[in-house]
Amino acid sequence: MSWDAARERALCQAASRGDREALRELCTYFAEPLFAGVILPRIGNRADAEDVLRETLLRAVQGFERFEYGAAGVWPWLRRIAMNLVIDRARKARVRERHEQVYEAELRTLPPSTTPGAEADLIAAQERLLAERQLRGALARLNERYRRAIELRVLEERPRLEVAALLGVTPPTFDVLLHRALAALRKSWETT
Repeated sequence: MSWDAARERALCQAASRGDREALRELCTYFAEPLFAGVILPRIGNRADAEDVLRETLLRAVQGFERFEYGAAGVWPWLRRIAMNLVIDRARKARVRERHEQVYEAELRTLPPSTTPGAEADLIAAQERLLAERQLRGALARLNERYRRAIELRVLEERPRLEVAALLGVTPPTFDVLLHRALAALRKSWETT
């Protein structure tokens, strides 16, 4: 069946009334143009772009009852959702980078320890700092999805089922994702 403005309008009206099949058809039709034309060129990383697409479509589905169909159709609304998510992701990355810089600057200003065993403490602290830098560097080279899986499960020690739910995957799929993420981290670590 061909796609035209009348069909799109009818699907949007049905979707705003809660018709899941109409929502599915709209999401299917617009997913590839959103991914290839809006998200991937701005994100650059395929796995991260897929995460943004998934979140875009989820937000569209959740907010479709509030969408009002106009002459331009549904595309500008979907594109705006995607662009807002791309911008949010970029802002969060900048904030995280600034926090890391502040943390490193504060570590450099700490006075040396003068208690017994201070030299061993200082060496241990320097080794920890070096290991943290290596870990941050290795994590930064991973795609967003792998990095997030490791941060939630390993660094924050959250339960497996909770992390799977946060990432929007089943627990067995999360197990595979975490295994691949750790393998990628190991490889990234070895290149530092």
